[in-house]
Amino acid sequence: MSRIITTILTTLVLLAKFSVGHAQSSTEIFLFELIKENGTYKLANPKNISNNPGYDNQPSFISENELVYAANFDNQTDIVRLNLESNEKTRMTETPGSEFSPKLTPDGKYISSIILDRNGSQTLVKYPMKGGDPKIIPSEQKIGYYCWFDKKTVFSFVVGSPPSLQEWNTKNSEFKIIMMNPGRSLSKIPSQKSISFIHKESDDIWYVNSYDPFTDKVTYITECIKGAEDMAWASDGTAFLSDQKKIYKFNSESDNSWQLVADMETFKLSEASRLAISPDLKWMAVVIAE
Repeated sequence: MSRIITTILTTLVLLAKFSVGHAQSSTEIFLFELIKENGTYKLANPKNISNNPGYDNQPSFISENELVYAANFDNQTDIVRLNLESNEKTRMTETPGSEFSPKLTPDGKYISSIILDRNGSQTLVKYPMKGGDPKIIPSEQKIGYYCWFDKKTVFSFVVGSPPSLQEWNTKNSEFKIIMMNPGRSLSKIPSQKSISFIHKESDDIWYVNSYDPFTDKVTYITECIKGAEDMAWASDGTAFLSDQKKIYKFNSESDNSWQLVADMETFKLSEASRLAISPDLKWMAVVIAE
């Protein structure tokens, strides 16, 4: 694998700067009931679903009752698939390197992830859902975070000084710079032909924006809470944002600003970071610092 992709000696250092996850802090994943009443949301009944020493992070739902996440095993991370109904955990990968940011591909056939080899090399890989050899997606760029737009298009947080948001055509390996200084949360917006990202215009001013690749247009959505860069979308078009102890929601049709959903102190839990919401809006997975 290391002969196929470019060796990047500074990648781990740069990713550690931009990512709590890649620094492998000790975290657990908690599953909350997500309850919607009269247009408002609340969280209830948190349960530790990773329950594993060290780093457990970056949850992503692949169906209403299944999610994948990165988990620590013997000083490396691999991808775990969890069935919420049976509580069965399946270790999908067991490689010499470490996998991060698992996601279901648009065709539903693979779980993709970024793999960081022990020699410092880095690339995007697709693992077949039914098992079999992984498919490598080579790139000379330093991909820190990503989201799928369609079967061939990936939007990427490209590590650099400064970092950039880039549109990546995985068929011809071409990249297009969209904007500088993005945050780490990249998501396709439900029921829209656009993606969302947090733009750090300055140290004090952060925005949530959308980008439409068909019109090449960046659109302002709302101002972001400074320092809060973990955001996820629900299927009804509501965005959720974690700000350490608190989780907020924003829906452009009903909200003028971020509305409080939950305070982690209520549940006697520590700082919250990454979020994921099930397609049926019944569950929210939240990464909690140990």
